[in-house]
Order: sequence, then structure tokens, then C-alpha cells
Amino acid sequence: MLGRQDYISATLRLTGMELYKIRRRLMSKVLSFISILSTVSLFGLIALAAFLMAKNGTPPEAIQRFSEALRLPGSLSLVVQLLLTLGQILIIILVSTIVGGEHTDKTVRLMLTRGPTRTQFLLSKIGAAIACTLLGVAGITLLGILVGSIFSFTTGIAPTFDFFSTNWLAHAVLYLLIAILGLFTYAMMALFLSTLGRSTAAGMVGVLTWSFLIEPAISVIALLGKSISGPLGSFFQSLPDYLIGSNISNLLSNQDPYIFPTPTGSHVAPQLSNIHSLLVLCIYLVVFIGVALWVNMRRDVLI
Repeated sequence: MLGRQDYISATLRLTGMELYKIRRRLMSKVLSFISILSTVSLFGLIALAAFLMAKNGTPPEAIQRFSEALRLPGSLSLVVQLLLTLGQILIIILVSTIVGGEHTDKTVRLMLTRGPTRTQFLLSKIGAAIACTLLGVAGITLLGILVGSIFSFTTGIAPTFDFFSTNWLAHAVLYLLIAILGLFTYAMMALFLSTLGRSTAAGMVGVLTWSFLIEPAISVIALLGKSISGPLGSFFQSLPDYLIGSNISNLLSNQDPYIFPTPTGSHVAPQLSNIHSLLVLCIYLVVFIGVALWVNMRRDVLI
């Protein structure tokens, strides 16, 4: 009844256990409700604004441009923006809770007496984070596109699919994979800080501070660097090239010409290559996961 006892099978069962705990917790239901409500409300507000514009006699061309976010491919961009703002906060809360909660409630001591290794327990939490990120992105994307299409009929503008092709679909999937990579990177930062700080608050406060305070502050410093000549100014200007948010945005913007058809030459040329952004994000992931595993292995849980 215990199942196969090899390393991978045991880790997968632990991942299933983590997903079961997430599904049973009230917190996960609240986070899911918030994400669904926010998605519907966002598209609803745009549809309401477009409807009011039509009643006030706004020209149809202006209404069509404003309501593009309700229809593909514009709705895809709006969904990804929502995922990288509100979705980022929700995945940080979730991962911080499933990691830091074990230390706060002191259940980590009991778990480590059940047979699997410390590494397996941490890998199961990483697996649960991956699964939740994939399910969340897929669910919110489908919901957003569906709700946007329904609300689009209130504007009186029929959606068109002239943009659709196999090439467009491939780049749209890649666009979503980039969003998943970005969310997973922040989730692993939450895992790292929650493991290091032994609490849920350490993960949540640390990542939110980095994402919404430190990264914008570094971007401001980079702007100030333009007024400084010499190596110091160049150093300040290069700082955003190594931030998580900047590289996620760069990867997404590099896909824009393939997903969002616009007049030739209207897209801004990418500042960084895809290889650079992927390498930076991979280094972050290696550091976060590697240090978390090392701390988890070396730490005395009785302290």
C-alpha cells in the first residue's frame, strides 16, 4: 500500500501530498476566488467603460481601439499583465505559506521523521509550486480570453481572427511560458527566503519588497546614472539588465511583434537578447533553489 520506494516515486507522492494540502486549505480557496473575481472584474470594467463611451457618442474607431483588450490578441496581453502583478502576489503568498508554515507550526520536525529525506521534502514543495503556477496561468488565461470575448459583444464590435495562424499560436504559447517562468522565479525566491527565515512572513515580505520596492528603486538609480559620466554612470545604467522583472519584460517584449500585429516599425527594438534574459533568470533560479537546498540540509531543525 506504500507504493514504490524509489527516490523519484517517493518525491512525486510527496508532491501529491503538498497539492492535497493546498487544495484542502481555506487560503488556497480564497486566493483562487480573488484571482477569478479580479479577472472577471477587470474585463467587466473595460466592457462597461466601452459601453458608456458608445452611449456618449464616442466615435466607433476610438471605441474599437479602447476595447481591443477584450478581444484576442489584446486580451492575451491583458491577462499576462494581470498574472505578473496580482498573480505574482498570489503565488508568493501560496509558496511562502507552504514552506514557511511548516517551520511556524513546527510540523517540519515531525515530517523529517517519516522516512523521506530533507531534499525530497523540499523538492516536493518545488513541484507543487510548478503545478500551481501551470494550473493558475492556464486557468486564468482561458477564463480571461473567454470572459473578454463574451464582454466584447456589449461593444457591438465583432471579433476577427485574421491574426490567427500556426506561427501566432506557437508564439502565444511561448508568451505564456515566459510568464510562467517569471512567476516561478519569484516563487522560488519566496521558497528561498521562507526557508532561510523559517517563516511565512520572511518569504512574503522579502519578495514583495524586492519586487515592488527594490527593483523600481534600482530602475530610478539607472535613470540617474545617465547624468553621471564615466564607469560609475555606466554601472548604474546596466543594473536593470540583471533584475528579474526587467528580464521577464524583455522576453515578453521580444515576442510582441509576432503576437500583436501593428504597423511596421512601431515596435521598439529589444535592448537585451533572449539568451541574456534566460541566463540571468536561470542564475537566479540556481541560486534560490541551490541555497535553499543547502540550508535545508545543513540546518538543525531542533533550533
